[in-house]
Amino acid sequence: MMEGEATTVVLGVDGGGSRTRAILMGQDRKVLSRGEGGASNHQSVGEGAARKGLAEAIGTALAAASGVHPSYACWGMAGLDREEDKAFLEHMADEITPGVPTRIVHDATIALAGGTGGKREGVVIVAGTGSVIVGWHSDGRTARVGGWGHMLGDEGSGYAIAREGLNRATLALDGRGPCSRLPEAFARAAGVESFQTLASRLYLETWRAPQLAALAPVVIQAATDGDAVAATVIEHASGELAQGAVTVIRRLGMETAEFEVILAGGVFEGSECMQAQVAEVIRRTAPGAVVRLPRAEAVLGAGLLALHFLQESKRDG
Repeated sequence: MMEGEATTVVLGVDGGGSRTRAILMGQDRKVLSRGEGGASNHQSVGEGAARKGLAEAIGTALAAASGVHPSYACWGMAGLDREEDKAFLEHMADEITPGVPTRIVHDATIALAGGTGGKREGVVIVAGTGSVIVGWHSDGRTARVGGWGHMLGDEGSGYAIAREGLNRATLALDGRGPCSRLPEAFARAAGVESFQTLASRLYLETWRAPQLAALAPVVIQAATDGDAVAATVIEHASGELAQGAVTVIRRLGMETAEFEVILAGGVFEGSECMQAQVAEVIRRTAPGAVVRLPRAEAVLGAGLLALHFLQESKRDG
């Protein structure tokens, strides 16, 4: 290591619909400190809550490495869809870490960087609170599917799984659909005496997307335990995500290429069935695709990209 490199530190941020993570990373790619805060997708939780989640995560990481000042930062953010979103987040960066050059990228970008160990080539399927599929060709072209938010899209996401599972539970209780253990499972997970009580809470407390998405593991576990209704929900979610990936692969002309498809997000972490279902569909179109879970978490990808952007800025400067 060259003299002075050991003191170079960057900030990586993973701002999602359920929580926010931040790390300080050295030039040697080692993590010096970590911080965590609440959700920071301003589209789903609001600007005030997003600001709080970011400040908490970043502040904790900085406090844990007292006296360290990052030379560059990369924020990978959910909800980065419009110029207005970017402007809001850049303003947040100026407020929270004044004087630190910051690059704002989509959370799918850091998921791919972390998943592949620093590469910016391949396809990433992000299925957390929301969902998005992004592909990068080796020639620099990109393609994106989804990321429209829970009101218009987010197919296959934790929110979508929970929402469809809850709907199937109502059908089962009404006798309009097949019997299922989902109503009892949802009530038990929420700590209430009945599904009807849970339904009242959803409306009276105006649950947001992250709160609903937190119920997705109930559906995933029910499917694993053999509940046919829950299994149908999971199969539908897998199909939506796989079709999105196939669309990206075809748009980039990668059907015959060899590349990685990273399955990122809490939905995949909790369901080996979904991993297998998505991989099977993708390989029919792209036999050379290696479908896998991430090598490292997305926030590490943000740190790796921050190091890359820092070196890039030095070359350009």
